[in-house]
Amino acid sequence: MAVAERERTETRTTLQPFSVVVDHPRNCDVLIQSIPNCRLRSAISAAKPVIDVATGEPRIPVDQARHLGQLPPIPGMHLTVDPAKLTYEVSDPLYEDEDQCERIRLAINRASVTRITGKLRGVAPLRGTLDVHRMKTLCREVLWLLEAGDVRMVKGARPTQEAVDEMPGEYLLNPGSRVHTTQPVYEKDFQNWLERLTASGG
Repeated sequence: MAVAERERTETRTTLQPFSVVVDHPRNCDVLIQSIPNCRLRSAISAAKPVIDVATGEPRIPVDQARHLGQLPPIPGMHLTVDPAKLTYEVSDPLYEDEDQCERIRLAINRASVTRITGKLRGVAPLRGTLDVHRMKTLCREVLWLLEAGDVRMVKGARPTQEAVDEMPGEYLLNPGSRVHTTQPVYEKDFQNWLERLTASGG
């Protein structure tokens, strides 16, 4: 029984545990498709620049400065992944940091007509275990987010595409789907499915 349980909750991979923090260039939340119902808050700062398409120079958007300028910097949520143990953990630096939460609450109340009367607490930690297919897909998803600049590394070594490709399992075609479809589960089966669908006039 112990051996069977270990096989179910561990897998062989060269990837070591790593952590990323969400730091979207436009202060946007990030949805993690490979983890059900996982929405991560970005680090929020009024000082994040964008590139002006006319001049090619960085600038601070007017609406961003107006809406966020009175807020203190807000830390982004963290995602920690252990590919070998097939586990993940979502954490929020604001969780139960009463002093920082109160500073944010007061700043929001000063800057907005909306009043927050209750305490802010941040998001409670979330931990879970994935199967090998979802973990492999998650690692690739995080790699893509790193390449897009939506998250950044905070701990461990950055995963490589080669190491992720070598992980056991298959890539999921639609990891974020929560409804039944006739599409195949795995990416590797998509082309054959599409050819059959085309041949049948679908």
